[in-house]
Amino acid sequence: MSEKTGEIVRETATYRCENCNNHIKLAKGDLIPKCPVCGKETFDISNPRFEKRDGSLAPHEPEDDGT
Repeated sequence: MSEKTGEIVRETATYRCENCNNHIKLAKGDLIPKCPVCGKETFDISNPRFEKRDGSLAPHEPEDDGT
């Protein structure tokens, strides 16, 4: 679920910009800012389990090759 600039942070966590994968730490009650790197306005909660080293999302499920 995406969080958007101007919304109130619902839980303290590290958030990942959906555009450039920049990570920012936000505390519950903070207002979500624009990304300080690219200026975009949508974030999700960072989950290293599903991220590559560069912060981009890795596939959650193996792709079905039709066999």
